Amino acid sequence: MEAREIVKAYYQAVTDGRFEDLPKYKSQDATYWISGENSWSLGGWRTPEDMGNTFKLLQERFPKGVTISIRSIIAEGNNVAVHLNNYAVRVDGKVYDNEIVVLMKLEGGLIIEEREFLDTIHVNELFCGDLEK
Repeated sequence: MEAREIVKAYYQAVTDGRFEDLPKYKSQDATYWISGENSWSLGGWRTPEDMGNTFKLLQERFPKGVTISIRSIIAEGNNVAVHLNNYAVRVDGKVYDNEIVVLMKLEGGLIIEEREFLDTIHVNELFCGDLEK
């Protein structure tokens, strides 16, 4: 499977809520970085355990899941740039709607690095902020 198809399958698994399938697409040693390092709790380099906690938070706050719409993918060998939109409705009805660019590196058919650039203020409010009653 080529890099473009691996990335599509990875994001489809997230959209489907099949987080247990992610190791099919990601190296066990994969690294993950989110923009906003040192300015909010999810910014910077994330461990696999951190990402697992983020997926749990996603499931708790957005029980109907997140829809990931890939706008475009540019692949050059094992380097992939993905422009996507994440859309979800939080348990209190607030809408998460974020345009994101992710730069990825693949090796041996697996994602080994992700660098995610997004609206950190919007994510911080909906993932880390208080739920409305």
